Amino acid sequence: MTSAIPQPRFEILPLPEVPADEPLRRSLLAALPPLSGRDEAGAISITFLAGAGTRWKTSLLEAKRAPGAWPAGDVAEAFPLEAPRGLFPVPDFIHGEQGEGRIAMAAYAFDAVRGIGRHIVVIRGWEDEIDAQGLKPAGILPERRIFFTQETGPDGQVSGHGDATLQCMGLWQNAHYVVTNFAGDANSWLTVELAMRAFAQFDARGMEIGVLIPVAHTEKPSYPVYLDETGLPAGFWHEKLAGSRPKAAPTSLTNVGIRVYRADWLKRALLELRAKYYVSGPDREAGWHIPGNDPAKHECALDNVDNLLAGKGLARVMPTSLPRELTPLKALGEYPAFVRAVKEVQQEINAARRGAC
Repeated sequence: MTSAIPQPRFEILPLPEVPADEPLRRSLLAALPPLSGRDEAGAISITFLAGAGTRWKTSLLEAKRAPGAWPAGDVAEAFPLEAPRGLFPVPDFIHGEQGEGRIAMAAYAFDAVRGIGRHIVVIRGWEDEIDAQGLKPAGILPERRIFFTQETGPDGQVSGHGDATLQCMGLWQNAHYVVTNFAGDANSWLTVELAMRAFAQFDARGMEIGVLIPVAHTEKPSYPVYLDETGLPAGFWHEKLAGSRPKAAPTSLTNVGIRVYRADWLKRALLELRAKYYVSGPDREAGWHIPGNDPAKHECALDNVDNLLAGKGLARVMPTSLPRELTPLKALGEYPAFVRAVKEVQQEINAARRGAC
């Protein structure tokens, strides 16, 4: 007889075993106390906006050759191939229910963290466009953000999001909470707000937590969560980076691209990974050598940080996100699904705000 899959341990409040829905999320927003002024002042976000990706460039090139055969092909035809993917124009549901006008897709990631006072944006140029098309629509002015360019590794390539986070550590190490997200996901402000309020309650109870990861139930998890028999995360799996799966129960839970770290534990984890797995020197073997990661890419991922913290019992997953939040726009064929997802996300946010009034 197969044993039951454990439910995530979440000591600060009982969570239902059934997948989350919008009413549950609104009830949690009412139940969890808002962040104190001190907690708000101690938070910073990191949004990764430097990448484009092979799939994206391939689809963009094909759309430029035959724009009529692709969704938003007319937009793709005029979009610079060298521009970061997060600048691709999509309908603006932040300022209008019908999606009037265009904003950069990254605006939705910035919108999700707009309640945070300070922002680090990892980039590779295009600062003026990011300010105008991504940050400004989300209400984030230049005085609240810092642009950071990740240096390449010994092989001439950038070495992953964990490596970027380590490089910009001087900008966030004095914060209390660090929220990370990616510029091509259908992120939700409500998910970020719930996760930060929950983390503050762990802190208020004196419980040591290094990372809290919002997750959603889905039939085919893209970034599956593994739980031990007590409901604690035993590991997180990523197809591109992890060569082996954790020895624990797989679940129907998936990461939705948002993480909330306590800055002190994020710093300790990154420094521990560097001490164990980074090889210095001028030769071709220099760089990251983390077991399980793609050996050809020499990367450090945030997944590696999460797995390290999970191994110390310092990770929690919060199963209150919705599957639509993991609807990335990584190739032009995914454009219609992304637009539907961000429209639904914004509708939920507006309903939650009306209910709070």
